[in-house]
Amino acid sequence: MIKKRGEGKMPGEFTVGVFLFLLIGLSAIYPNKVFAGLADHVVINEVSIGGAASAGGTYDDWVELYNPTNQTISLASSSLQKATAAGTITTSAKVVLSGSIKAKGYLLIVRDSATTTQSLKDKANLLDRSLDLSTNNTIFLVNVESNITGSSAPGVVDYVGWGTVLYHEGASSTPSFTAGKSIARVPDGEDTDQNFDDFKAGTPTPTNSSASDGDDNLGGTVLLTITPDAEPAQNINSTGAEIVFQVNATGTALIKYGLNTGYASSTLSEAITANLTETISLTGLACATTYHYAIYAENSGATENDTTGDAVFTTLPCGIALDSLAMTESSAKANNQYDSGWQWEFNITVWNMGETSLKMKFNEWAGASSLGAGANMQYSVDADNDAAWHDITADATYPAIGADISGIDNGAATGRQVKIIVRMKVPVGTAAGYYSSSYGILTE
Repeated sequence: MIKKRGEGKMPGEFTVGVFLFLLIGLSAIYPNKVFAGLADHVVINEVSIGGAASAGGTYDDWVELYNPTNQTISLASSSLQKATAAGTITTSAKVVLSGSIKAKGYLLIVRDSATTTQSLKDKANLLDRSLDLSTNNTIFLVNVESNITGSSAPGVVDYVGWGTVLYHEGASSTPSFTAGKSIARVPDGEDTDQNFDDFKAGTPTPTNSSASDGDDNLGGTVLLTITPDAEPAQNINSTGAEIVFQVNATGTALIKYGLNTGYASSTLSEAITANLTETISLTGLACATTYHYAIYAENSGATENDTTGDAVFTTLPCGIALDSLAMTESSAKANNQYDSGWQWEFNITVWNMGETSLKMKFNEWAGASSLGAGANMQYSVDADNDAAWHDITADATYPAIGADISGIDNGAATGRQVKIIVRMKVPVGTAAGYYSSSYGILTE
């Protein structure tokens, strides 16, 4: 038979040390709440009403009971009874209970109406047309079938009031019902005798006797597992890439890679730490080539290992790409002044991010007369810096020292985006007319 609240409290079955551990753990999860521990009797654990303010249909009323103790409790000669906002016990809404509720077990009582949602009725342990709940009610769990007169009546085991009601445990009632929500003890079975503290509004979870919170000594082993990053192949360039991943055990890892799933190559094994982001670099790859790869890892004792499925990436194109070329000054004065000469803007992509030097060469200009590129042309990757111009000293010849592009990237696209400004002064006496030449760009 279910016990009256406060009557014959069962001694705790935990040792003092275990109890303190549980109390500290629960306080960390619910820091603003004072815990009295789980009740030693059956409790009203969750309630949902089927009115417009709750989830489901108009007649979807239900009450979930929970037994937080370590023993089966009989529900014979027990009942659920309802009080209105003013405290009137509505005898027509009384539900007579029977059977028992197992240790750490649930019991679901659902209103039996033709318009109650069928899936909810299918889940019920007990269907009863007398269960009729609405806003501003109190529901009592009583260990007798006879009608009670109020919260202090003999036999009251547990009760919860919601909205504006006369009867509720503690200083105030639970939070009011809101659309799509039920009210439930958090955690299950917690009872501080304060309805407002014990119950929280949340997503309805009607649970029947097929569920249990019992300690059934369940256990399982978590195996070594590789978790690749969301984009495991990163910092891809024309000759290499980095593979990023985590492993849930300390040990070693390597990358197998090749032009197909035969993985003709692999990196050296590298030490890894459990659940830290690891990066293994692939170098010496061919440009513009698709590579297959897999991550292999094993624990420190070499007793477990894991290999990811096949994945692919493609290295960047070889060399450089000319994205755009525009002549920004197309006419010149023959006055030997750069400010009066020709000027061009080159925008290129350097695919190998490891290359840090850029050189240019220009052939002799042909036109109304011959015009040398050497000593008449300059280029810069930092045109705003007067000291950053590099002279073309001879026709068809790259300079000995190139422009430093190690810190330059003018775009967010893959590869290094570089803008080059080229300018030419036209010597005094150069014959008027149209001239043309060709160029070369070299990165190292």
